[in-house]
Parts: sequence; C-alpha cells; structure tokens
Amino acid sequence: MPEVRSADLCWGQRYHWLRYQQVPAGTRHDAHIVVNTPLPDGLSLPGLKSALGYLVRRHEGLRTVFDADAAPGPRQRVEPPRPLPLRVASTEQDGTPAPAAVVSEMSVTEFDLAREWPIRACAVTTGGVPRRLALVLNHLAFDDWSIQLFQRDFEALLGALAERRRVELPPVAYQPADLAAAEALSTPERTAVLRYWQDTVPALPADTFARRRTPAPPEGPAAYGATLTSPTLLGAVREIAGRLRVWPSAVHLAAYAVAMATYAGEPAVTFRWLTSHREDGPRMSVMTCMFSPVLVSVDLGGDPGFAEVVARVARAVDTAQEHAYAPYDEVMEIVARDGFRRGTPLRASSEVNFLSHGGTSCGTRKERFLRIPEPTAWARSGTDTYLRVGEWDDGVTVAFNATAALMDAGGVERVLRGYARLLEAHREPGADLRLGEAAGLFGFAPPAALRLARLGPDTVDLDATERVVRAHPAVRSAVVSVAGGRLLATVEAHGALSEGELRLHCLDAVSGAPGARCPDEFVGLPPECGSPGGTVPPGAADLAAVVAEVNGLASVDSDVSYVAAGGRLLRGPRVLSVLRSRGWHGLDLTDLSGPRPLSGLARTLTPSGGR
Repeated sequence: MPEVRSADLCWGQRYHWLRYQQVPAGTRHDAHIVVNTPLPDGLSLPGLKSALGYLVRRHEGLRTVFDADAAPGPRQRVEPPRPLPLRVASTEQDGTPAPAAVVSEMSVTEFDLAREWPIRACAVTTGGVPRRLALVLNHLAFDDWSIQLFQRDFEALLGALAERRRVELPPVAYQPADLAAAEALSTPERTAVLRYWQDTVPALPADTFARRRTPAPPEGPAAYGATLTSPTLLGAVREIAGRLRVWPSAVHLAAYAVAMATYAGEPAVTFRWLTSHREDGPRMSVMTCMFSPVLVSVDLGGDPGFAEVVARVARAVDTAQEHAYAPYDEVMEIVARDGFRRGTPLRASSEVNFLSHGGTSCGTRKERFLRIPEPTAWARSGTDTYLRVGEWDDGVTVAFNATAALMDAGGVERVLRGYARLLEAHREPGADLRLGEAAGLFGFAPPAALRLARLGPDTVDLDATERVVRAHPAVRSAVVSVAGGRLLATVEAHGALSEGELRLHCLDAVSGAPGARCPDEFVGLPPECGSPGGTVPPGAADLAAVVAEVNGLASVDSDVSYVAAGGRLLRGPRVLSVLRSRGWHGLDLTDLSGPRPLSGLARTLTPSGGR
C-alpha cells in the first residue's frame, strides 16, 4: 500500500511499541482496548460505514501502519484513506458467530502492525439494524484522551446524519506525523530533560526488591493478580487529599509506596508512573497515544509519618513530571548504560496507573476482593508489579499484579487489604502512622536473612555474588567483601584466569542471580592483558555484525552490553529480526536492555535447524 507520508515514532508511541515487541506473540492482547458504543435508532449500516470512513479520512493515526524494518529506526507510515473494514455480528440465532464470540476473537488476535490499521470495528445488529459498535483499538494509537476525541467526533457525525445536515468539526491542527516532526527537533528543553535523567539515574536503587526477589519458579503461575473495590475508600482518599492539599493520586501513590517499602524492607521505592504528555494547545487534538512512564523514586528513610510520606511522594512526582516529556527509549538507554556501569540490572520496572471513570458506578455497596485469573500476558511484559487505581463516582478499585519471583497470591492480597486499611486509618484528621507502625497493617512475613551490603543506592547480596563468581569453572574459591565503598572478590583459580575473563563471566551471570553484582575488583588474579580470553561463542560474529549494521556503527565491542556498545533500544526489534533471518534465535528485548555483554548474549543464541 503506498504511503501518504511517514515519520519517526512519536515519543508516546515508543513505550507501547517496545512493549508490544517484547511480549511474545499470542500474548499481546493486553495492549488492545475494547470500546462499546451504543448506536442511535434509525442509523443504517451504510450510514455507519460513512461515519467511520469520515473519521479515517480526518485522523491520519487511524490509517497508520508501523514499519519495524525501516532504517535507521521504526517508522509510522500513513496510508491513503479507504473504507475501514467493518464486521457485522447479529444478535439473532442465524447460524453465524454471536457478537461476543466475534468481538472476543477481534480482541485477542494480534495486530499485524506493518499491514493493519490500529482500529477494528464490528457492528452488532438486530434484524439487520446496527444497535452497537464494538471497537478494538491498539494502544499505539489510542490513550484515554484520544478515545474520548474519537467518540466525540463519532457522536457529532451520527447527529449530523440523523438530522441530514453537514457535520461541523474543528480542524485537526496536528496529526501524529506532525507531532513526531516537532519532537525530532533538538531543543534546549529536550537536552535539559535528558541531562536531568543522566544525573538522576545513578542515584536510583538497582532493585527495590533485592531482599525479596527469587529466581522465577520453573513451574506454576508466573504471576498473581487481584482487585479490591471499596465504596468507602473514595471518601477517605478525598478527605486525606483535601486535608493535605494534594491530588487524590498522591494519596494513592503514598499508600503504594508504604506497601512496597514495608514489603521490600528498603527505604527507597522506585516505580514508573504512567503519565500523559498532552497539554493545552494544538497537540490536544492528536489522534495517537501520548502517555508513557516516567521514573519516580521516593525516599522513605527516617520512619516518616503518613502525612510526610504523602508530601514526599507529591514532591517526587512533581519533579519527575517536570522532566517527563522525553523519548522513553532514550531514558531507558540511560538506565541500561548505568546498569552496565554498576554491573547489575537496574530493575525500575514496577508501574502505577491512575484512571478516572467519571459518570460510572463501581458496582458494589461493600468492599469486594477478587482474585483474577493468572495474568499470563502481563507476566511476559518484563514488569515486576503493576498497580492500577480506578476512581468511580461511588468507589475506588485498586488492582495489583506481581510476578511470582516477588510474591505469591497471599502477598498480593496482603498488599491490597493493607493498602485499604492504611487509607481508612488516616480518614481521621489526627491519624498519622509512622512507616514502622503502618507495617502492622499489612502482615508481611520478614524477608529472608541474607548477607547484604550497601553500595551507594544499592543493596547487594554478597552470598549471591560469591555464587556467581564461583560458577566460573576455573574458580576454586571466592570471598566477596566490601572495602572503601568497592565490591571486592578475592579469588583463587585453577590455572590461568584473567580478571577480564572473570569480569565478563560475572556481567553475563548477574541478570539471573537476584541481588548479585559484578565485583569492582578481583584480588588474586593477573590484570587483564589483551583479550579477556575464554571460548568465542558460535554466534558472536553474527551478533556483532548485526548490531553494527542495524545501528550504523563502524565497529562493536563485544565485551560491553548492547546499549553500552552504541545499540539503540528502538532498533532492538530489527536486530532480533535480522538475527532470525540469519538463523539465530534465543534473545529478546530484555536481553538487549540489560547489563550482559554481547559476548554473553551470543552464548544464548541458538541456531535454527540445519545451520
């Protein structure tokens, strides 16, 4: 299909693009939004098709595909207008699939982003008359605001059709490609925002859950989830927010921070706050997704009272949002480079989202707790925990997911019930529980006793690090300690083993060893001299060549991570695609964003049959 024009991905699209590519095929429907819209009496199928066709012509984002193989990076390509495919499902028992089955199939079927527009439509009919329109939308093109924009335009069109008059809609000032062109400009504001993250990321803890994280269980559920809906929480949160002069979202975030700090046993809680990048002006009219996560870190040291926690959270969020409008992938590259520098993954991968459902009831008059089926699709997203707060007209729903590597179903329930108890306890003006006192509301068992050390912002498991060092076949013994703010490994080896070879081994292994970190110094080994040594994996040359080719690099250092070598995260999907075309499998985007050296990633590659 010829294109009208093309552009780089908008900043708000990049998060969803990378997330969609990260999640394996068959589990990507978490990024699909289902919207049901009642249709007015007297609307015919041709009239419905006409209205949808008008919207497709009006908003370029509805007829945009995404090219993962474009050079130098993925592109959004606007296609010429054409009729939007419209499926029809009858409520009558006429031998055709029922509407629920049709919409379910549409919602779970993966979008072919390179060929398919990000919108699917189904007219639900009775007696041949359309009664309801079901839409399945891809998050790449839609957020809450753009869904409201679509519905506003759609309702105006239907009203004009009913009255047989010409529709009058304000002109669309910005299309997604216009927004991408504006974002591509090098501005002082963009430079300042990225400099802020370069200065901030080194102070973030590598892993809030270092004391709790375990290797992912080989069997059983990969994640757990539950929801708690409470009519009384709505009033409690609003009273607290009014008393402390903050937004209700700050009160919820404070309750989340207390829950996570209490569970993790760490003073600092880092999470990704899903925030909108829309602002008054022409950008408000862009039909695309304009939100992505911004990193927020809250220090709860000093056993603060809840009012102080709320104040700290509000300040942290304000500061983060002042620096939120930036390319998501470039901020994550800063995180990845710092993880390689530290020698451990920076697991800033818990997410929090706050949604308003104005005009809608929560559907219950008393507190209701529900376990949800295993969130298998979410579990493959690379996210540690996910808190979603929904505020209704008459209640609040708090949903929480956690990977099995962090907590079990009982832990998820204790988070939600303790969260509600904490907020209810502070409804009264005089209540102000300190962090240590609030811990009793959750009932968490203490973390396992570990031999831990504090290095800068990080909690390091010394025993886990020793196990990583000892796993090298040439190491006879190893003792890990801290001296002068540095992590030391005193090593006795069998035969020749250079410091460089052992360092590469540790960098390659720490991602799979919770709490471990590559030592800063190896005592008892000869210093690195020339090549670090070790066996060169079969796929190493191909991996280095592909990384260089896709990223336009003259050469690649295989002893550093993908990002440290100059690889760009947005080009990661194309790196993996080219590797597959050359017969290599086994890597994903998480591997490319971690601290493992390319030489270690090459050991993960597996050849296709016949190679």
